Amino acid sequence: MSDILLELLRVSEKAANIARACRQQEALFQLLIEEKKGAEKNKKFAADFKTLADVLVQEVIKQNMENKFPGLGKKVFGEESNEFTNDLDSTYQYIKGSANVKSNQGVFPSGLQCVTILIGVYDLQTGLPLMGVINQPFASQNLTTLRWTGQCYWGLSYMGNNIHSLQLAISKSNSETQTENSDRESSNPFSAVISTSEKDTIKTALSDVCGGSVFPAAGAGYKSLCVVQGLADIYIFSEDTTYKWDSCAAHAILRAMGGGIVDMKECLERSPDTGLDLPQLLYHVENKGASGVDLWANKGGLIAYRSRNRLDTFLSRLIQSLGPLKTQT
Repeated sequence: MSDILLELLRVSEKAANIARACRQQEALFQLLIEEKKGAEKNKKFAADFKTLADVLVQEVIKQNMENKFPGLGKKVFGEESNEFTNDLDSTYQYIKGSANVKSNQGVFPSGLQCVTILIGVYDLQTGLPLMGVINQPFASQNLTTLRWTGQCYWGLSYMGNNIHSLQLAISKSNSETQTENSDRESSNPFSAVISTSEKDTIKTALSDVCGGSVFPAAGAGYKSLCVVQGLADIYIFSEDTTYKWDSCAAHAILRAMGGGIVDMKECLERSPDTGLDLPQLLYHVENKGASGVDLWANKGGLIAYRSRNRLDTFLSRLIQSLGPLKTQT
């Protein structure tokens, strides 16, 4: 497993270099954009795009894994087809290419910082995520040279072994931030990152639970990364327009950290007093009756979290807040 993880880290950086290179020349970049059609299209967007960078990234990952581990390339699945005509998805943020967006307490609402390369590995039998890599190609920019540098995060949860790239930083900072965290939890117990298109009922309930610590941000991978980084306690999304390739990498990292990603709809419908295992997202079964990309949609929405205890408290308060809102609507 360590050999596979090392190769995933290596190929994610190769993919990040492609993403950065494709953004270097704006005139050229605009020629490399194609609108998605038919089954490829995400119904969330009126216009959904892919770029040559997306296709190259996905094909490079497939080919590199096949070369290193023969047969594994056929098990690589992703969002983009390898057909590209010039009638150009990482995300809209990648196409727009905004570099001067300011963060809100470390969370970027939009811009190139929200672009992520996501590689997740799951168990074919159980569907549980085993390892994940999130590469953020545009983590920081040198204001003199205008060159971007990236940051990479990884995690492995396999046969009782849980390791991740943030362990050293977390262990060093735990003693320093214990008092600070206690103060934060007593005054404003939760923070959440959400989609800009989240339902108003969810936004209202989150304002009740989290106060002013609700941060809109672009990109499902980036919002999950915010939870991995500890910038938010929760990433919550009620719609069915994220997919298995959006969540698997972060899910594996969060599992290694003691967290996970669960089905939101199932969580809200279960009794908080049952003590049953939470409905973790699984990755090996297609959605019945669906077609195209919807075969792999996270149909019940999702909630990403770092701490099970914190999630239980969050869910309890969210359900309480949603109750009156459902009655009113």
